[in-house]
Amino acid sequence: MTSIELRHITTDGPRARPLLDDINLVVPSGTTLAITGPDGAGKSRLLRTIVGLEEQTSGDVLIDDIVVNAVDPRGRDIAMVFQDFALHPHLDVFDNLAFSSVLRKGYDKDELSDRINEVADLLALTDLLDLRPAELDEPQRQRVALGRALVREAHAYLFDAPFAAQPERVRTHVRSVTTQWQQEAGRTSIFTTSSVEEALSSADRVAVMHQGFIHQVGTPRELYDRPADMFVAGYLGAPPMNLVPATPQGQQLVMPLGTMLLDDALVERIGDRGLVVAGIRPEHCHDGTHPATTPVTDRVEFTTRIDDIEWRGSSQFAYLGYEIAPEVEASLAEVEELLEFGLFQNFLVAQLPADSELRAGMSIRVVIPRGRVQVFDPQTGENLTLP
Repeated sequence: MTSIELRHITTDGPRARPLLDDINLVVPSGTTLAITGPDGAGKSRLLRTIVGLEEQTSGDVLIDDIVVNAVDPRGRDIAMVFQDFALHPHLDVFDNLAFSSVLRKGYDKDELSDRINEVADLLALTDLLDLRPAELDEPQRQRVALGRALVREAHAYLFDAPFAAQPERVRTHVRSVTTQWQQEAGRTSIFTTSSVEEALSSADRVAVMHQGFIHQVGTPRELYDRPADMFVAGYLGAPPMNLVPATPQGQQLVMPLGTMLLDDALVERIGDRGLVVAGIRPEHCHDGTHPATTPVTDRVEFTTRIDDIEWRGSSQFAYLGYEIAPEVEASLAEVEELLEFGLFQNFLVAQLPADSELRAGMSIRVVIPRGRVQVFDPQTGENLTLP
């Protein structure tokens, strides 16, 4: 199979703001990369640049270590699934599935037919092979576009939000059979998604992208457990990480709901910053009164009032409100305006066992392992907890 590498890909945009900002990525042969980020992050443009439909201002696209900047899309031989599906309205489903493969010389007609029928079976298209796109609903048309890429033999495969049109009850299945097909064939694949869960569950590595910039690339676990910056921390997770303003005071970090002791190394990294942001995942907040809660010795602990409860079946979310000083709130609002993304709330979300007898208005003792709390610079976004 084929490796893909991007070196310092930049595409200039209006008002001196780049549409793609110094993108560096390596996708080893036979692996799957998910690119996730909010709408407008630049994910689709990046795929179109790789395939050769968009031209970058500077930087290099390499396929198998060969710079292909001057090679047209056909010469790059990359299969791509577009968000608008790009089906041929005069062809039936079978011929749409075959179209990209037929354009390439040297294909075996019987092998291609067998592969089309196999992919059609995977994507629940077998009963639709004689229909034309106008006779299909949107999820079916998307599966045809997806199937056309799976049928084709190409150097690499790019999928632009390939599951977005699928209803929730079948989306997981379509995603699973697609990734399994690609992995079993050892195909190099890149797909984009705005779904964090989809990105974390379906790829070998994940790139988090926003404002045309790659914030971090790594395995799903690396990104979730060790986010490089505040945006990655606040974007990944459902619900996402709580980002709480905090004031360093010597060996202590004072948060609205509690105080945490700081070790010497973190005190040194915080330096003279007067304001930082503490990151706490909801699942790391424990009900201190629940009998099943494992004792935590090195911890942050506080008692507060529950503002609201959301019961989710397997767990429940407790919303714990707190006050933020007006000057701190203004500073955080500036960060959000710069990022064009909402990160901060005036409450902490705790994900607790479903059998905890909790209700709005009651008090709760919350225990958080100190090693689970991450500390960020609100201006640069840097994760100060990482060495």
